[in-house]
Amino acid sequence: MSPITEEFRKMFVHEKLRISMSELSQAANVSPSQIRYWERKGYITSEQDQQNKSHKYTLMTLVQVTGIKYFLDEGFTLPVAVKKQKEHQVMAKSFKHFVGDRLLDFENDEKTGATLINLGKLDDAPDKEVVAIVQGSGHVKLTLRNRQ
Repeated sequence: MSPITEEFRKMFVHEKLRISMSELSQAANVSPSQIRYWERKGYITSEQDQQNKSHKYTLMTLVQVTGIKYFLDEGFTLPVAVKKQKEHQVMAKSFKHFVGDRLLDFENDEKTGATLINLGKLDDAPDKEVVAIVQGSGHVKLTLRNRQ
């Protein structure tokens, strides 16, 4: 595994990346006042270095806020939207574990311009590994190749 891949995995899995309230607001398309209200109600949490300093949020909080907003937009009340989002939160945690466990390496294919993402060996065929090929267009193709 390349050092940059390892750093990416650590950042993603250990949630080292923090975003500001304005970045969270923009990314999730909710107002800062909604974020502050949801935080006061205990629906989401933030970190602060010192009292009255700016709030910082994790990527998982972004997933929570996006989920809550989705269910609100579907017509649910805030308490029901929060409950439904928590039921779906297991999927986000599973994705985080998938990236942490299966993102082994990535490289650029200079011939095709694609990015190759090594997702590791197959459990039932340890001589083969799964590789995701991400084309410049964004199309993703999964292939098997002999382990290197």
